[in-house]
Amino acid sequence: MKLGVGLPTFLGNVVSASDVLDWARVADDAGFHSVAVHDKPYHDTWEPLAALAAVAAVTKRVRLVTGALLLPTRDEALVAKQAAVIDQVSDGRLDLGVALGARAEDFELFGRSMKGRGATFERQVQRLLDLWAAAQETRETGAEPGPASVQEPHVKLWIGGYTDEAITRAVKYGDGYIFGAPGVAALAARIPLIREAARAAGRDDFPVQGLAYILPSEDPEELAEGERLLTRYYKHLHKPYPELVHQGSAEQLIAKLKEYETTGIDVLNVIPVARTMGPLERLAADVLPAFR
Repeated sequence: MKLGVGLPTFLGNVVSASDVLDWARVADDAGFHSVAVHDKPYHDTWEPLAALAAVAAVTKRVRLVTGALLLPTRDEALVAKQAAVIDQVSDGRLDLGVALGARAEDFELFGRSMKGRGATFERQVQRLLDLWAAAQETRETGAEPGPASVQEPHVKLWIGGYTDEAITRAVKYGDGYIFGAPGVAALAARIPLIREAARAAGRDDFPVQGLAYILPSEDPEELAEGERLLTRYYKHLHKPYPELVHQGSAEQLIAKLKEYETTGIDVLNVIPVARTMGPLERLAADVLPAFR
């Protein structure tokens, strides 16, 4: 299992631009596999593609993950162009994770309807693939909308969700499957279904990645601050905070993350629930080496 790390863009106005870019640089230098960003449009969360465009310019090797962009709220032709530009700036490091979305306010913000969003999503994904293919075919002439991505045949496309339909879509259209942060039990239950569907489609190499909230600390004040920050993001926590965020010593966190490893997940992007660099630096020094 490769270990990535989330950027603090979900904290919106609580963090500064310099904090986010420094976080990305530290993660890149430390050797994390990827950096991931959230998408929650009706919030002060950073817009994910704009965030990754900035991060692409200040990093050298780390993969850049949207986890996940709510595609039916966006114009897919614009997403195709934005993603290709990020892939160019990053020299082929974008992992575009896309999903349906489930919050009405996110759709209303963009003047979009949630009705029929499954069919809309499939149409949009197919159009992304068609636009990217056309851009590659006309790389020299520019006769079709572009630019072309560095990655071939297109930007790596990860499709997510929690339903059987999401698995079907991912295997049909995607290069991999992406989860949110459902926890070990949900991953253990769903990943075998994804592997089975991929094998049935002749896709033995079909990677899976996901997210997990984490806070490498035993300090009561730091833990309380983490709870405030996550509550700010979600407004109402759907589980008790200690069940949502893995916290404690490096040894405790390594043991918990090893449980994720047993699910067969390929990449786990851990998201420090913090706005200062200390927890990220502790993850890099004390936890990351166990997953190299």
